[in-house]
Amino acid sequence: MKTRSILALCTILVFASLAHAQTGEVKFSTSAKAADGSAEFNSGDFIYAHIAFPQAISGMLTLNERPVTLVAEFYSKGKMLEEDMFGFDAAAVRSSKQTSIVIPVVSDPVADVPAFGKNLFSTRLPSELAKLPEGRHEIELQLKSYNFKDATEVMAKGTFTLVIAGGARAWYQKNGNEAFEAMAKRGVTSVNVSARDAAMGVVGGTSVVTLVNNCGRSVWMRKASGSDKTEYRLSPGQTMRYDRDGGYLEEWNFGTKRWTTVTKVWAPGPDGKANICQK
Repeated sequence: MKTRSILALCTILVFASLAHAQTGEVKFSTSAKAADGSAEFNSGDFIYAHIAFPQAISGMLTLNERPVTLVAEFYSKGKMLEEDMFGFDAAAVRSSKQTSIVIPVVSDPVADVPAFGKNLFSTRLPSELAKLPEGRHEIELQLKSYNFKDATEVMAKGTFTLVIAGGARAWYQKNGNEAFEAMAKRGVTSVNVSARDAAMGVVGGTSVVTLVNNCGRSVWMRKASGSDKTEYRLSPGQTMRYDRDGGYLEEWNFGTKRWTTVTKVWAPGPDGKANICQK
């Protein structure tokens, strides 16, 4: 009996060790180029998470037809503040052997953060940091991916302290706007409305409808016109204009893990908008 107990304990320890080995090590820094291991930052600091994995990131992910995503979730006092989702081309990830990645937490708008052929910026978190009261806040980053155990487990997580001073609200609001503008010009993980319209060939007229992501989750859409297909990721609340005469749409189904042709007929209201999820 004692021998069995020892063997069972050893088995548990082995699995725990393997599970721990799968997670990345997170070090925070004010620089996107080097990790200095800082654990505390002040409002107004740029912040980057340098994440190193024990193996190639491509080897940790399930790479198939679905878009490759990395989701940075930020928590304070056990509640999610915001998330930033970054999308990548599967071919670029599959051919890469890189074992580390830099995730922007608070971006320096003039600094580039290359990853798998994309340029990453933090555009959503600053507006939430602007709402935090003065004082010390412990912020936790959880990195997940729908290509890693369907985002049910974290790939890496780390915690830092953020000290909010007076006047931080205006700085974070300005930073968020500047990071979004930089992303629209130099980043390719997302685009602004005008760039998206141009890419989709939207020119106006009665065939154009503005789709609103009211689904409470991120939605992946793909516009198909002949053999040309372009993917778009919409965060909750984001909109996109779609010319119904300029091709058809497909939506990624995270349940079946396949693209499905959108057959629903959107009837826009007087404001020209229609909800993606019809509840």
